[in-house]
Amino acid sequence: MHTVIVGGGIVGTAIAARLGPTDHEVTLLERSKIGEETTAASAGLLMRTVVGPDPFDLRIRERAHRRYRELREDSLETDRIGIVYVAETPAFADRLADSAGRLREGGIDASFLESSELVGVGIEPEGLEGGLYTPEDRVCDPVAAATLFADRARAAGVDVRTGVSVTDVETREGAVAAVETDEGRLAADRVINATGPWAPQLDEAVGIELPLCHTRGPMLAVETGEPLEGPTAIFESKRYVRPTERGAWLGAYRTDYTEGQRYDLADRSISASFRDSARELEAFVPGLEGATVVDDWVGYRTVTPDGRPLVGETGIEGYLVAVGLSGQGITLAPAVADVVRGILEGDVDPEYRRRLSPTRFRD
Repeated sequence: MHTVIVGGGIVGTAIAARLGPTDHEVTLLERSKIGEETTAASAGLLMRTVVGPDPFDLRIRERAHRRYRELREDSLETDRIGIVYVAETPAFADRLADSAGRLREGGIDASFLESSELVGVGIEPEGLEGGLYTPEDRVCDPVAAATLFADRARAAGVDVRTGVSVTDVETREGAVAAVETDEGRLAADRVINATGPWAPQLDEAVGIELPLCHTRGPMLAVETGEPLEGPTAIFESKRYVRPTERGAWLGAYRTDYTEGQRYDLADRSISASFRDSARELEAFVPGLEGATVVDDWVGYRTVTPDGRPLVGETGIEGYLVAVGLSGQGITLAPAVADVVRGILEGDVDPEYRRRLSPTRFRD
């Protein structure tokens, strides 16, 4: 059985690394370089925290956390800087306080900080209502993580091909038969769509439509006079500050689902309104005062109605998806890879199959 994975970002490479040691013949196709597109535009957050978690959310994050621990032992460098969700309204503060309790019940080091306590994590509390703080969360270089997964896949016998674009998926009698690429036809028994924001295009090629929408994630890289001390701060207003060695990345964490929303993925422009909004963060994070913008970019997320990914079989035999990570691609990729392996091996946990099924939104 020949399995072709389309997409060499963090999700596709994680799947390839997981399938490599199995009996499957696996080929990974990436149109550019490993991790160069959506993965490279991400903030590289490895998050066990989540607002309003249920036991399944904690379980899947713990599964990914274990896989990343293995990668850290295999040279992946990560920094434990923590994450703080910041409430700007009393209602959101209540949600964060409740989330802290649920996270602690799940074995995660989490606490609710009153507004006055935000000073301890580098945030000016005036006008804020408190925060959910998880000090053990980490950040990584997302391209390095994808590259390490790809290296593991190659070592296990996966044929990893870069610079190859998939132009179509050939089906015959309702089942996958091959993929067409700019280098020719490649026979396939299974195709796994791991193309991130390009997923709807590949779905259309096989004649299916899944509930996916785009959201746009602009980001500014700034340099500060002194290293920015403190965790990654995610504000209720969907803005975030992710410390780096020389300053910070200022971004927009937009994960709301809007049916049918699509963007031109080639548009990498940064709006003046976002720049102004990002600059306003200086009022809450004093370490940003006087920061100089040195770079900017845009990442596109693919979001589902419930914020959980679509992983598994579709109405086309042999066509699987691992898409719609809803802003959690780096965090959840290894767990998604485990689920894909379980589906192909016939031993997937029924709860994972049900909760992540691509068809779960059908009436």
